[in-house]
Amino acid sequence: MKMYSQRLCLEPLEPYHAELLFNGLQSASIYDFIEDVPPQTVESLRERYMVLKRRQSPDGTEIWLNWAVWSLIEKYYVGYVQATITVNKSAIVGYVFFPNVWGKGYAREAVTCMINYLIETYQNLDFCAYVDVQNHRSIALLHNLGFVRSTFFQNVESSQNEFNYEIQYLKVHRN
Repeated sequence: MKMYSQRLCLEPLEPYHAELLFNGLQSASIYDFIEDVPPQTVESLRERYMVLKRRQSPDGTEIWLNWAVWSLIEKYYVGYVQATITVNKSAIVGYVFFPNVWGKGYAREAVTCMINYLIETYQNLDFCAYVDVQNHRSIALLHNLGFVRSTFFQNVESSQNEFNYEIQYLKVHRN
């Protein structure tokens, strides 16, 4: 189901989005604070999106929800948002936006839209996000959305064989 906010359309992530998001995902600055690397090919990204399209983990214990974010203003894709719903009613949220739209409020608007949908659909969820301690933009976003700092993790090994420091942020919602 598509979701709309004032300036954005959140589209359920499909394999065809690989071509549409690939170039934006090539920007090296996106990966300064996340444990991922740019996709090597459109086909490898499409294969990843095929797995995510299943909307659940292989063991069935997690619900995977992912949306490509289309700007109604810019008329192109500006990133994606995601949530993993766990068996203990926790929603682990994540987001990636392309550098050319940083500072325009799209992340706040898209994550708010996603959280509102999750609250409406799954009711009593605890929201959680993990952020590199140096990712000041993301920390400011989470504070703006009502998340509070919870746990500090030292020496979190990244996919680039470096050690990072992360903070867990929480937001509790109860009806």
